[in-house]
Amino acid sequence: MKKSKKHLLNYIWMGVFIFFSLVTMAQGQTQTVSGTITNEEGETMVGVSISVKGEQRGTVSDVNGVYTISGVKTGDILVFSLVGYQTVEASVGNQGQVDVKMVSSTINLEETVVIGYGSLEKRQITSSITSIRGDKLTSGLGGATIATALQGKVPGLMIDGTASPNAGNSFQLRGVASVKAGQGPLIVIDGIPGGDIRSLNQEDIETIDVLKDASAGAIYGTRAAGGVILITTKQAKAGEIKVQYSGEFSTEQIRKRPELLTSSEYVMYGLGKDYGYDTDWYSALTNDRPFSHRQVISLSGGSQNALIYTSFSTQDQKGIVIGDGRKDYSGRISSKFSLFDNKVEIEARAQYRQAQRDQRNGSGSFNTALMLNPTIPIYSDTNESGYNVREIGISGTNYNPVADIMLKTYDGKDSWLLSDASLKINLTNDLFVKGTIGYQESKWQLYRYTSAYHKSSVDNARRGEGYHGFSKDIRFSTDAYLNYKKLFQDNHSVDAIAGYSFWEANGESFNMTNYNFTIEGVGPWNMEDGTWLSDGRALMDSQKDPRERLLSLFSRVNYAFKDRYLLSASYRREGSSKFGPNNRWGNFWAVSGGWRLTEEDFIRDLSFISDLKLRVGYGVTGNNSFSTGYATRMYSPDSQMYPTPTGEWIYAYGPQRNINPDLKWEEKGEFNAGVDFGFWNNRLFGKFDIYQRRVKDLLFETDAPVPPMTHTTIMKNVGTLKNKGWEFELGGEVVRHKDWNYTTVARLSHNTSKILDLGEDGVIDMDAFPSPGNPGRAGRLQNDATIGKFFVFKYAGLDENGKWLIYDKNGEIVPGTSTNLINDNKYYVGNAIPKLTVAWDHNVSYKQFDLSVSLRSYIDYDVFSQVNMYYGLRTQSQFNVLKEAFDRYAAVDDEKILSDVFISDASFVKLDAVSAGYTFDLKKHTRYVSKARLYFTSRDLFVLTAYKGINPEVSLNGLFPGFEQINSTASMYPQTRRFTLGVQLTF
Repeated sequence: MKKSKKHLLNYIWMGVFIFFSLVTMAQGQTQTVSGTITNEEGETMVGVSISVKGEQRGTVSDVNGVYTISGVKTGDILVFSLVGYQTVEASVGNQGQVDVKMVSSTINLEETVVIGYGSLEKRQITSSITSIRGDKLTSGLGGATIATALQGKVPGLMIDGTASPNAGNSFQLRGVASVKAGQGPLIVIDGIPGGDIRSLNQEDIETIDVLKDASAGAIYGTRAAGGVILITTKQAKAGEIKVQYSGEFSTEQIRKRPELLTSSEYVMYGLGKDYGYDTDWYSALTNDRPFSHRQVISLSGGSQNALIYTSFSTQDQKGIVIGDGRKDYSGRISSKFSLFDNKVEIEARAQYRQAQRDQRNGSGSFNTALMLNPTIPIYSDTNESGYNVREIGISGTNYNPVADIMLKTYDGKDSWLLSDASLKINLTNDLFVKGTIGYQESKWQLYRYTSAYHKSSVDNARRGEGYHGFSKDIRFSTDAYLNYKKLFQDNHSVDAIAGYSFWEANGESFNMTNYNFTIEGVGPWNMEDGTWLSDGRALMDSQKDPRERLLSLFSRVNYAFKDRYLLSASYRREGSSKFGPNNRWGNFWAVSGGWRLTEEDFIRDLSFISDLKLRVGYGVTGNNSFSTGYATRMYSPDSQMYPTPTGEWIYAYGPQRNINPDLKWEEKGEFNAGVDFGFWNNRLFGKFDIYQRRVKDLLFETDAPVPPMTHTTIMKNVGTLKNKGWEFELGGEVVRHKDWNYTTVARLSHNTSKILDLGEDGVIDMDAFPSPGNPGRAGRLQNDATIGKFFVFKYAGLDENGKWLIYDKNGEIVPGTSTNLINDNKYYVGNAIPKLTVAWDHNVSYKQFDLSVSLRSYIDYDVFSQVNMYYGLRTQSQFNVLKEAFDRYAAVDDEKILSDVFISDASFVKLDAVSAGYTFDLKKHTRYVSKARLYFTSRDLFVLTAYKGINPEVSLNGLFPGFEQINSTASMYPQTRRFTLGVQLTF
């Protein structure tokens, strides 16, 4: 028995010995491992580094994404790395092939937010920031510009614009920021401030981050009072060259036009002389379904140490209005080089864009089209031009709007050059220094000729008018900063920067006008041919803009404890050449904190809560966005010439403005509190912010005594402005399935702005309404006035003769005569700022099919319609009118009046865009094209509203929002439906 046990024990020990011997032999054996590396789209990847973990040897994947590495033991770990992609580790078994799929590190872009001079993970943000990925600007938004693509995507951001291809956009974030200085947010492109959003292509944008509160924007100091829009452009990812193409082909049609009397109705009502023609002036000014197209092609790729992204684009847009078109051409290159084992990183970018503009139409064209007699003809056989210039029914201030456009040539050229370069040196794993220089140059040039047959030439007995204008603006910037980032004891995270910034701008312009040309049409290109030049009567002026400079020192610290308690503080001291030596420097700072409740044990146990963070912050920013020369003396020529003793006539130079050496910065202090939340693995997500701003030391022009001063006004710091509001965003992944996905996001916001103080007797009046009639001003701001209120008379009805009745200041009904039409009898009425703005996006996908719908709404807001006021009354002899004149306003037999009868509720729901697309996976079918997407987008399909004017969505930015103005392109340019067919190819 004992012997058998002994033999058994020997067998066990022998087995153990043999087992470990085999294991040791297996581990000692090496093998060659190979495989193919692809990205998340199944494309092979070149230049991926493959190494054995813990060893100093490795290889690189070839152009087909294939790698081979020898001497690998079973159990070794292969490390796959490439810039722009998440590192992958794979354990080696007995197999000889290890295939790897690498995922782009930018797939979590939504988890990274760009802030001033750096970026943070989304969970570390303690301020109010909205981030938008670049692919959101190109998916479901066909036919849109960058500005229109942003519409409704950022709560609190109001964007004004028109359907004109030459129209710019104005931005206003969280209400009015000033009464005299600039209102809009600062645009920063790749870290360079002061960029123009029109200079970019949507396809070149990686992310857009909007810094909404002062705690986020204070790092930019003086120019962040209106918020900051940070735009980061695309960079290449390492790998084989990728070529992408985007093409869009669009047409549009008028969505709504004013209902005017036809020629037969005009004659029936006896409004004017019948010239026997039937002319639709409004239609004559528009193109029928104009065609536009846009093409963008990009190439990107490179190795671990050298990356290049380049793109080229062309765009040809034909506006809905005759004489309105634009052609754009652009090229962009972005490069990044890593040297000395990534110790040194060099980046360089350059972009050039040129636009050719045809902009012959003016804001007055449609104004004239509304009122002109419809029995007057457009053309005339007796005029050499072929147009009815002054032959039939056209006299005095009336003119033929079609001839006005067609008898002009307009050749405008705009160009933008944007370039920057940076050098980053990684001193240690935790510390780097980075320096950046930027250069921007924008040019504007215009050659314009007005025919000798044009009404202005005929009326002034001149044979044509030639004009040549030129302007150039140059901006140079440089900054350098140290960044220290370290995690201590796994609990304390610090990210700190300190640096300096310098910015400079200057420009110049030249304008020349000459008349009486011997040859028709050569004016702008042969200015010396006009006789006014030789006669000494040609109009010429040139200007050199004063050099503007900003010098700043800045710092910021972000601290996190256990990724639970967050703190951020920033400081910027900035000096501006716009101010005198008494107040040249300003101090701007911010502090904010956050508490991630999901890191607390009492929340962590609640499995349905996936994200919950409280935020609070306060910051101070400045504003110096006003013309140079209010605090420092500048001279300019007088408007007239003076004789010298020798008989010569010369211009005299004098101070351009009264100067105020004590002028100082406007300062905006802003408090913001918010909460970010996510439930059920972020299937339901959102955030809520509440804010209050107070702007003190408002820059405002007040009356000045003459003498001793030269001019009648002087700029002072005299007032205080306050605005407050809230923003709410709620979204959900309603369906999250292998094939089906449905996500919806709603964004709501509310804002009110109020003037608290404009100094003693301080008043701001809006511009007077135009002729005919000169009815006065319908907007006034004074102490304790709410921005968005109309300053008008209250309608009390009509008397038996159809004359206006109004309420006086005592509430008594009085006749609307000149005696009673005084400011003392006006009231503040209405509300031109929506009580609630809403945007609601829906995105559905099923396998390769995608559908997106974007709705937007303004709720509870009013618009004053100048269109109804001027063309809804039949009191102007010989003018055409709206059909409303014989319907809604049929009983009125009086002149126009600034009355709330022309104010109406303009609340609306608008279908901004509907887009449907299909993506084709072509990798298995062709070696040349890996993916193709075909889509169709309809924009601005309909607007649901009770508003009786032309367009309920009027300009809401600035001090006097809510007016549908007859002499404004923004109001009168036709609103259109746009239809776009697009294709996106990846090669």
